Parts: sequence; structure tokens; C-alpha cells
Amino acid sequence: MDLQTLTYCVVGATFLLYIAIAIKARAGSTGEFYVAGGGVHPVANGMATAADWMSAASFISMAGLIAFSG
Repeated sequence: MDLQTLTYCVVGATFLLYIAIAIKARAGSTGEFYVAGGGVHPVANGMATAADWMSAASFISMAGLIAFSG
């Protein structure tokens, strides 16, 4: 088996694994989709939201600083 065929097989198997995980973990209702079925503690949910916001804000501000400062 040559390298290109092996690469296609590994990438294809990885895609199939990701698709299988996505189908298995699919939300059954809108409640499960939006609030994770109530299984996430509000503090943990707030920390995750804050981390996403701070990450995006720091990335955008760093890009702006680099653009304006050179």
C-alpha cells in the first residue's frame, strides 16, 4: 500500500469516526441543545461563556494592535 492510499484511508476513517460521534451525541430536543439538558452548572456555563468572550476580544484587539503598530 503506497503512502497516498494510506493517507486517504486514515483521513476517511477519521471522518467516519467524527460523523459517528456527532450522530451519537446529537441533541434530542431544543432543551438539550440550548441548555445541555440542565446538566451544566450555571457557574461553569458562565466561565465557559466568559472564556470564549475574552479569547475573541483578546484576539481581535491583538490583531488591531498589530495592524496599527506594525
